[in-house]
Amino acid sequence: MNDTPKKTLSITRKPANTGPVNSPVGTIQRTGKRIIRRDELPQVQRVPAPKPPKPKAKKPPRKPAAPKKQVMPPSDLKARELNDRLNTFHIWIMFQPLAVGIEKELFKLVNDEHFPGASKKVVQKVLRMHTNHALYLQAIQRGGARYTLDGAEAGDVTEYQQQYAGEVLAKRQAAAT
Repeated sequence: MNDTPKKTLSITRKPANTGPVNSPVGTIQRTGKRIIRRDELPQVQRVPAPKPPKPKAKKPPRKPAAPKKQVMPPSDLKARELNDRLNTFHIWIMFQPLAVGIEKELFKLVNDEHFPGASKKVVQKVLRMHTNHALYLQAIQRGGARYTLDGAEAGDVTEYQQQYAGEVLAKRQAAAT
């Protein structure tokens, strides 16, 4: 520790220099506030004001990206392959009414020909696309016999099925206009 006492601060003003002793000619007497005028400042080299920062260089606009290629789910690719294979059957390509339970025959075809990745979902998707086609619905509306993939007759189209196909086609026609 230090044994010297702390200096005390006083808020009183220093006495003004009133005498002509060593006083320059243009001395300003202090009053309450000190006023400094620019022309009275000593000629000191002034520091220039800092320059505003340069705006950052804008990045060139991005080139529009090439449109992304549409990615098809694998099930859609497999459904397309299966549909292409089924287009070899006359009944399928002519949109003839299919036999009730044709799904089992399609599963058998998939297993026999070893379609890789052709699952139940894929077979149902292909069958749904085919049976919701307007040409297929028109064939059901006309009525007549139902066929297997081989072309053998397997039952008839019922009156209820004909009416239902007519209603679906009418709804589509109304929605289109």
